[in-house]
Amino acid sequence: MHNPCRVAHAQTWHYGVVHKGVTSQLEALRPAVKKRWEALLRLEPTLTPLANPDTLVFMMDETLHQLSSAIKARSFKRWLKENPALVAPMQSRCHCALNPLLTYYTTGELALRAAAGAALGSDLEEVLLYFHSLGQREIETLCGVCAHLGTEVCPDTRIKKSAELHAHLRR
Repeated sequence: MHNPCRVAHAQTWHYGVVHKGVTSQLEALRPAVKKRWEALLRLEPTLTPLANPDTLVFMMDETLHQLSSAIKARSFKRWLKENPALVAPMQSRCHCALNPLLTYYTTGELALRAAAGAALGSDLEEVLLYFHSLGQREIETLCGVCAHLGTEVCPDTRIKKSAELHAHLRR
């Protein structure tokens, strides 16, 4: 299209709703997020051996990498269709409350808010939605193979059905 006044149009890049620069901001903030996340994890009670903070801190880099990859790789609307996020506390996904990923992802969300909230500004909520959906999927997957599932400790079988549905949709 011809531009008679030759005004340069600023290029804006978006991955759905989240701006392109968010992933580089997250990378720059990664050490601060991890430091805050680890501190929050260590404040939480350890209910099972898998919930040991010394174990969970090793997952942080991979989780943050998955978060950045999800933001970079897809449009937000398309990604949300493929990964329906439940906008409810993650604790509602596990009825026995023994899943160590409940604390992991809940403290991760708090760390992202504290360490990256000011820098991300209006993009924070979309980033947290990606994060929440990643956490939800991981929590449901672990709950789907939990030894307590279907027992009196955790009689709810919806989690297993939900995990099976997510696995089927990804095929």
